[in-house]
Amino acid sequence: MARGAWIYDKETGKLVPKWEFLAKKAQETRRSRSSLSTPMVIGSMDPIRSVIDGKMYDSKSAYYRHVERNGCAIVGHDKNWTDYVAKPPLADEKQHEADIVADVKKAIEQVSSL
Repeated sequence: MARGAWIYDKETGKLVPKWEFLAKKAQETRRSRSSLSTPMVIGSMDPIRSVIDGKMYDSKSAYYRHVERNGCAIVGHDKNWTDYVAKPPLADEKQHEADIVADVKKAIEQVSSL
């Protein structure tokens, strides 16, 4: 047996050189790792006042539970935040547009009468 560091490999039942054992483990680890990115970790947060009840929350999980319990949703830092907002019905949108047109006409009349 040559000099150097040796490790007992349970799979083969033999003593193998340390470098060989570590290379084999590194290769197995690379194969077993997922191609997905790392998981999201929610860290600690500064205390925040809830707009629902005015209480202070210093735990994200407690704040999230409180918000969901009251029928709300947290939509900050969400690329698709518009998916959570109810869109106005088409009829109301046309009425809103008509109101804007009427306001602009009224403003033009007021400015032209000066």
